[in-house]
Amino acid sequence: MVLKYTAKRPDEELDGLQALEDHFTAGAPDDVVVVGIVSRHAVAKTDPSDQWQATVRFKHVEQVTGADAEQVKQLLRGQYEKRTGNATLPLDGEDEA
Repeated sequence: MVLKYTAKRPDEELDGLQALEDHFTAGAPDDVVVVGIVSRHAVAKTDPSDQWQATVRFKHVEQVTGADAEQVKQLLRGQYEKRTGNATLPLDGEDEA
C-alpha cells in the first residue's frame, strides 16, 4: 500500500508556509527548507482486499532558514541514507561537504 496525504493544510496558527505566498508566486523561487509534524488523519480498508491504508496530514509546518536550514539539510541527508542505503548528492544551491 501507498501512504496517502490529505490536501488539508494545517490550522492557521500552525501553517508557517502562508507567509511565503509572495515568494512562491514571484519568478522562479528557490526551494524552501521546512520542518513539519505529520499526524494520522484516517485509516481504512481498501476494497476488495482486507489491507489497511493510512492517510496522513501535515499538522504543523514552519520554514527553517540560515544555519538552522543547513543543519536540517544535513539531518535530511543522513536520514535518507539510513533509510535507503544510498549516498545523497548535494541539494540545489548547496556546496558539497
